[in-house]
Amino acid sequence: MKKYWKTILIGLVIIITIGAFYIQAAMANDTELSFRIETISGNEEEIENITLSAAYKNGDIHRWLDISKDGTTDTMNQPFIETLINPNTYGTSMFQKFIKEHRSFMRGKQLNPGSYFEDEERLIYTNIPDDGRKVIQGSPLTFKIDILDKKTNERSSFEVNMPAQASYSWMNMDDIYAKDGKIKMFVSSSLINGGEEIHIYTIDENKKEFENDLIMAKTEPEDGTMSSMRRFNDSDILQAENYYLYIVEKYKDQMDVDAYGESELISRQMYLYNSITDQVEEWTVPDELKPHIGLMVIHENDIFISVPSDTGLELNRYNIEKEQWENPLNFSFTNSVSDEDHPFFELKNGKLYMVNRVSDGHLIFISDLRTGKSLYEGKIIGENNENLGPDFELYINHLYRNF
Repeated sequence: MKKYWKTILIGLVIIITIGAFYIQAAMANDTELSFRIETISGNEEEIENITLSAAYKNGDIHRWLDISKDGTTDTMNQPFIETLINPNTYGTSMFQKFIKEHRSFMRGKQLNPGSYFEDEERLIYTNIPDDGRKVIQGSPLTFKIDILDKKTNERSSFEVNMPAQASYSWMNMDDIYAKDGKIKMFVSSSLINGGEEIHIYTIDENKKEFENDLIMAKTEPEDGTMSSMRRFNDSDILQAENYYLYIVEKYKDQMDVDAYGESELISRQMYLYNSITDQVEEWTVPDELKPHIGLMVIHENDIFISVPSDTGLELNRYNIEKEQWENPLNFSFTNSVSDEDHPFFELKNGKLYMVNRVSDGHLIFISDLRTGKSLYEGKIIGENNENLGPDFELYINHLYRNF
């Protein structure tokens, strides 16, 4: 009996876990949540393929929802087997498409947008060695590249490796760029001894070997400080982009400040990478726009910084190729219920998508990014209010275009 106690214990844990899952699912079914988008004005075709990823909160109840014109999907209430296979499937319409059309190629791959590149002819996948776990300096850093020809359905793969230049506690694949026989991988890395790095690894696809390791940005370890790195490109874009924008910030360690205070910013640098010239340069923001950096995005050849105003949103635009700030665009919409509520917005396909919380719900606006012309206005409506609760909150986290 002693010989099998570990096996029995593991079996009991599995049974309890599965039982708990189904109990939770059954309870979730008793409180079904439903929202829909109701058109106020404009062309309804603008929301035909749009899904909003939202976090619902009511007291101690937290749920993840996908909201579209067709209704609501509770992404936490999925079949058990599907949850095991794809535990992180919130808003992954692109992956649903890939799995449906290229099931064999997608088998066993992580559903991380940063690991994929797609154009009209190919779908390319690569991932961090050992899923980003610890890498020791001098040990082989190996990447496997999987390529699918979408027209012939033929697959090919190869591996490239080089000695790791430092020791990393973790690594994360941010993006892949493929063009003219070169595959570039944007990788964020955390050093074991502290500090962070952003690497751009270039692979020669024809020679099937590493060509270059460019450190785009780096923070050195320093006592009493912590650092953060952020990329401003849209993670849903799987095609090649001309420009990539990163920000590196250093703060006083949170342990050195009041528990309820904010960490003190020590330094901030922004780096703009030109994928055509393979050059990196520092980029600066005018002082009056620095408080709004958190609302900054890069879209095609422009960098946008939004500034909420009394009447709506002012969208400041910097043209990278002209190296100048253009006249800002102004979008009018109903103000939020409080100054602390910033509108959610994303730029996709030459359009501004914006969701703003008002006293009786959420309004959604779609406008032409170049002209500022309104294309659509709607409202997110709760359908079964008895289940929603009187004090529920809904936070929009992301907007997806269904493929």
